[in-house]
Amino acid sequence: MYIEMLEELGLTPNEAKIYFALLELKNGTIWDISTHAQIHRRNTYDAIQRLVHKGLAYQVLPKRNLTYAPTHPEKLRELVEEKASKLEDQLPGLVTRFNKVSLPQVVNVYRGVGGLKNYIDLEISTGKDIYGIGEKGSWFDKRVENYILRNALKRYKKAGIKCHAIYDYEAGKRPEVIANVGGEYKILPKKYSTGSSIEVFGDYVAIYSGMKLAGLEEDILITILKDKTLAADFMKWWQFMWDMLPVRN
Repeated sequence: MYIEMLEELGLTPNEAKIYFALLELKNGTIWDISTHAQIHRRNTYDAIQRLVHKGLAYQVLPKRNLTYAPTHPEKLRELVEEKASKLEDQLPGLVTRFNKVSLPQVVNVYRGVGGLKNYIDLEISTGKDIYGIGEKGSWFDKRVENYILRNALKRYKKAGIKCHAIYDYEAGKRPEVIANVGGEYKILPKKYSTGSSIEVFGDYVAIYSGMKLAGLEEDILITILKDKTLAADFMKWWQFMWDMLPVRN
């Protein structure tokens, strides 16, 4: 678990294993560290030098044999913050290049939980309200619930984006999900429940498949269509459904 986390923070597999070995050993020779981490000595020495360069390890002096110790794990937070600061400095330029050419018609496909997070980024970047049909509260799948509650919903609120949702009948059984999403909503009759849903925002139409009540299938697929005319037509269908459904008390 810790090794994978260290790799996610940017350490190579060998660096992660060796830093974790140092935390357990407190200090050790190349032989000690290599044996504990089960990595060849040559690779251990190379990785140790990179950890020293990153400030995650240091040489212990005076010692007859090369001996190394780990710096406090709080250093990891500092490294992450440094990377975040560099990103903030360079992000405006990257965004400018990304926005330099905007195609009038685009089709994208996002898959899985990672794709869902990319889709959320796209929605927020438009700053437009979201109009949903067949919503199920699937964002509250246990795999992404913390991300939604602690990150995404706050970003939607900060961007001033509101949700106008037409939920599937089953979603009415999870009022806490509807409350967390917020915004105005109505609920479809039971016979119109589906395994898919549609969202319209700005010039985009997103079609979800692999949806279930407060959950996502493993193979969730989000097909995103950017087409101003198509989005306007879907909005007319959304408005028709909204007008035909009874007002929520």
